[in-house]
Amino acid sequence: MEAQLTVGDALLNSVKRYPQKTAIVFEDRRFSFEQFNVRVNRLANALLGLGLAKGDRVAVLLGNCNEIVELLMAAAKTGLVAVPVNFRFVPSEIEYVVNQSQSKALIVGEDYVRNVEAAKANFQAVGPYIAVGSRPVAGMLDYEQLLAASSPAEPGVELHENDPWYIGYTSGTTGFPKGAVLSHRARILPALFMAIEYGLRDTDVELMTMPLFHSNGITFTMLGLYLGNTVVIMRNFEPEGVLRGIAEHKLTYASLVPTMYAMILGLPQETKGRYDVSSMRVLVSSSSPLLTKTKEEILSFFASSELNEFYGSSEAGIVTNLKPRDQMRKIRCVGPAMFGIEIKLLDADGAEVGPGEVGELYSKGPCFTEYYRMPEANAKAFRDGWFSAGDMARMDEEGYFYIVDRKKDMIISGGENIYPVEVEEVLSRHPAVSEVAVIGIPHEKWGESVHAVVVPKAAAQASAQAIIDYCKGRLASYKGPRSVEFVAALPKNPTGKILKRVLREKRWSGQEASI
Repeated sequence: MEAQLTVGDALLNSVKRYPQKTAIVFEDRRFSFEQFNVRVNRLANALLGLGLAKGDRVAVLLGNCNEIVELLMAAAKTGLVAVPVNFRFVPSEIEYVVNQSQSKALIVGEDYVRNVEAAKANFQAVGPYIAVGSRPVAGMLDYEQLLAASSPAEPGVELHENDPWYIGYTSGTTGFPKGAVLSHRARILPALFMAIEYGLRDTDVELMTMPLFHSNGITFTMLGLYLGNTVVIMRNFEPEGVLRGIAEHKLTYASLVPTMYAMILGLPQETKGRYDVSSMRVLVSSSSPLLTKTKEEILSFFASSELNEFYGSSEAGIVTNLKPRDQMRKIRCVGPAMFGIEIKLLDADGAEVGPGEVGELYSKGPCFTEYYRMPEANAKAFRDGWFSAGDMARMDEEGYFYIVDRKKDMIISGGENIYPVEVEEVLSRHPAVSEVAVIGIPHEKWGESVHAVVVPKAAAQASAQAIIDYCKGRLASYKGPRSVEFVAALPKNPTGKILKRVLREKRWSGQEASI
C-alpha cells in the first residue's frame, strides 16, 4: 500500500487498470490514461534533462488546461516541487511567489507572458523558461517541442510519500499569500477519505472548473485520476457552460463554491430548463458557508444529487464534512470531523471549550509540512502539533461543527462579539439582496459598528433603511447593521471567496488602530 501513497504511483495505478479509458477532456482535446501518462513522462524527462533535480521548485503560471495537470504529475514523478501561481496575479505578485519559493524554472501560458516579461528582471533563481501555447516566445523553450524530443519512459526517480509535491500559496484573504508545503501523503490520504465520504466510483465523470493553481482544484483533479475517472476541465467557470457540460458529458460529481452555485441558480428558468442535469449525483460545496437559501435551491434544482458541504483549508485539506442526510437537519453546519481527522476548539488561553461555546478550530491529520521559509508563520499556525487556519467555530452536543467566522472577520462592538456570517444569513433572505458581505467599520464610541455591503438584485429597489429595518426582530439589536452600502460587485478571489480584507481596508485606512 505504501507504494500507492505517492501521487505518481497513484496515476500509474489508473494507467495500468484503465489504459484506454479517457482520463482528461479539455475543450477539443482528449487523452486516454496511457496517452496522458506518456505526456507526463515526456515532460518529466524534459525537465530533468534541463538540469533540474529532485527538490528544485518549478513555478507554473497557467489557466485551466491539460498542461497544468501534466506539470503537477510530472513533478510528482521526478521529486520536483511544483509551485502553481495564481493566474490573476500582477507582475509584482508573480515576482513575490517565484522568488519566495526560490523557483528554478517557470512554465507560462501565452496569455500570461506579458506579466512574466514585466517581472523576470527581478527573478532571483529562474533558469529555463517554457512557454505553452500556439505562438513561439523569444527566449523561451516551446512546451510541445520539449515533449516531442523527450523520452516517454518512466523517470525512475526514487520518491517517498513524505517528499514535497507542491507548494500551495494561500488565497491571501487576510494578507500576502504564504506557501504551504504539501507532501504526497498530505494529498493522497485526503483523496482516499474523500472517495469514501462521497461514495465515488471508478465509473464517475468529474467536472473541474475550480482554478487548478488552487488546492481544491489540485486535490479533486488528483482524486479523479486516482480513481480512474474521466476529468472534464473547463478553462473558465461559466454558469451555463457548467450545465452544458453536465448534459454533454454526463458528469456525475463536482466541487464548486457558493458563488458558483448562486450564479448557476441565478440563470433564467428558460436557460436552466434546456439542460438535463440528472446525471449529477454528488455535489460538493466549500470555501465559505452555504447560505440556507442557496442550499435549498441547490437541492431543488439538482434533485438527483447528494449535497456535501465541507470545511477545510489549503494547508489542512478537508477537515469536516456535512453529509447529504444532514443538510436540512443541521443548518449553517459544516458537519463532524472528516474520517481520519481530529478537531478541538480552544479559547485564547489554549483551553478547550465545551459544546455551544465558540473557540478557534484546531485540527490534526494529514496536513501540510510547513509554510516555506516562514518560521514565524509556522510558530503561529501550530499549537503542539495541531494546526489552525484562524477560523472560529462551535460544536453542538452531537459533535457537529459550525464555522461562525474567521477570527479576523469577527466584529467586536461595545465588547460584544458579532459573527458576520450570522448577519449575512438574515440579509441574504431580503428579496432585494443578491449578495452581501458584513464587516466591522470604525466607530468612535463602540470601537466597531456593523456595516453591510450589498449587491442588489437587478431591477430591485431597496433603501439602506429598509435593509436595516429588515433585521429588526430577526437578529438581536446589537447584531443588526448600522449602515448599508450598495455596490455593483463584491471583491473576490479566484475561488469565489469574498475578500473582506479589501472591504475593510477602505474603511480602516488612516485609522490609528484597526481591530
